[in-house]
Amino acid sequence: MRYAILFSGMSFRRHVNGLEFCYRTLVDHLGFATDNIRVLSYDGSLHAFGDQGGDPCGIWPGDGTPHRMVVNAEGSRAAFQHALRAIGEKLAPDDQLFINTTGHGGHNGDGRGPHLLTYPYCERYKRLEFCADLATLPTHRSLVVLMAQCFSGGFNRAVVDASRAAATFIASATSETRQSFMSFDDGNWDSFQRNWIAALAGRDVNGAAIEATGRAKSGRITVGEAFRYASTCRGSNPYDSPEFATSPDSAGEMTLGEETTTISVAA
Repeated sequence: MRYAILFSGMSFRRHVNGLEFCYRTLVDHLGFATDNIRVLSYDGSLHAFGDQGGDPCGIWPGDGTPHRMVVNAEGSRAAFQHALRAIGEKLAPDDQLFINTTGHGGHNGDGRGPHLLTYPYCERYKRLEFCADLATLPTHRSLVVLMAQCFSGGFNRAVVDASRAAATFIASATSETRQSFMSFDDGNWDSFQRNWIAALAGRDVNGAAIEATGRAKSGRITVGEAFRYASTCRGSNPYDSPEFATSPDSAGEMTLGEETTTISVAA
């Protein structure tokens, strides 16, 4: 089985849009069951910080259709822990978990690393706390993480070390000391997240086909190739500073596919 958690704390509209793109890609192109996807955003609805007149995000700017994802709970640590517990009760040794975080991140520069900002008061979900929560999961086949918030690269090695998966891959939009950016040509999206997801879908947000190399035997794009595409494709923001981490080194050869991917571990 495959499970997913899509998370954004103090969401702007572009963050809600990015989660919707991720949700549609998982369901429409990668065959995830909707019941196995937990969406945690802002106040537990399609609202975003600064909504004018209290109107929620109604129309998705990718193709002009209504948002399809159901937001299950608010973007808080407590909600993330609850989602992990619910998935952990079902997670089997041959299962895969995908996590996409977006929204806003912070960094105090005090040696304790970066954090996610959560609803409702921009509370800090610290790297140490995030990784401690991940470590509560039972062993499983693979963990794939996409982080789009500022300073997200500071999570990379800590997430790999905390993971209970046999294979772990994490891609982040930035290094630990730098911010992430929205797309220059369209402020409805964060650039790295949009392009990484588009590579997996083979389609951009408007449905236009894109071409990324590095397909696995299953025909799906690998998570490592999605990283390379998002880092170098036309439309990438030159101010992003993408980074990734893996365990083992071959974990970049995984896909978000139904097949059980065999990952070789050096002796």
